[in-house]
Amino acid sequence: MSVVEVIEGNINNGSSGVAQIDDAHLEMYYRMHRRVHEKSEEISKTYKSDILIKFSDIEELHHKITQSIKSSNPYNSSVIFRVIATHLEGEAEKFNSFDDFAKYNKTSPNPTLDITLIYKFSLLDHETQELESYKIVTSIRSRIGELCQIEKEAPAFISSAIISSIVTPTARIKVEYSDYVKAIHFTAMFDDWIKGCDESKEIGFIKKIKPFSHYIPKIGRLIVIFLLGFFVSHSIGEESFQSFEIANFIILYASVFFIIVSLSEMFFSMIENSIDRYLALSYINLNKGDAKLIDSFKSKNKTSIQKSIFGVIGSIAIAVAARLSYDFIKYIS
Repeated sequence: MSVVEVIEGNINNGSSGVAQIDDAHLEMYYRMHRRVHEKSEEISKTYKSDILIKFSDIEELHHKITQSIKSSNPYNSSVIFRVIATHLEGEAEKFNSFDDFAKYNKTSPNPTLDITLIYKFSLLDHETQELESYKIVTSIRSRIGELCQIEKEAPAFISSAIISSIVTPTARIKVEYSDYVKAIHFTAMFDDWIKGCDESKEIGFIKKIKPFSHYIPKIGRLIVIFLLGFFVSHSIGEESFQSFEIANFIILYASVFFIIVSLSEMFFSMIENSIDRYLALSYINLNKGDAKLIDSFKSKNKTSIQKSIFGVIGSIAIAVAARLSYDFIKYIS
């Protein structure tokens, strides 16, 4: 004998003994079914801020979202919640409560790539008595973790300077909603949270010049060629040369010219690569793997600054060499 689940309702007092479904219950069931299966509208927003995320920041975000949901009086006070933590090596951990996530393994050697918080709940519109379904998905992503993953997967011909120039999203919120006015409240709340997070401070000069860094070697080479021509022609003045001296001078000048221009290209390219490799950090710091990855990128930034300074010093030395090139040629000729 099969068991059939029946919607509980008022039982007719007649002798038939058949359960009668109350119209109000049927209408409520119908509205619930329609709301669950109808396609919700969606609003989303992506951020590229250089945010620095700790566990306390994620805890604050969770508290803000749950308080906002509670203030909306969710139907039956039920909220489905899940946290998904994705690691750099592709491993993902799922938690059904924030308390379980708080016990997250802080000694893990695998850096955190992404933390996603998911909330599903329903609201009852007291005016229309309609059930409204909502789903909030917030994602916080480690930029340095993503760039590290791209470096591992990228073909060998793609330089790390190009990879470092990629500005990846660091946070995103998506709200599936029934009422736009209520949904926009959650995106505004997420905006405020993003603004309250710590951000890395990029060197202003590097930030401004980075989009034009590829012009540095080209412009630098032209400047050096101009200086070589100007200083040599100015130094020659009214001097007269024998034919053999002219030939000797041309050979020596061509050699010095080639050496100085080649060195200038090397130094100016060093400045370009150092600027391109410098990265405004954005990360999630939850475990030992995260801390190790953060230290690695901080060390890379420090090296980039040192190389750029060396490149500038070398470029100045090249300018001085251009100024003294004629005297040097006269000395060795």
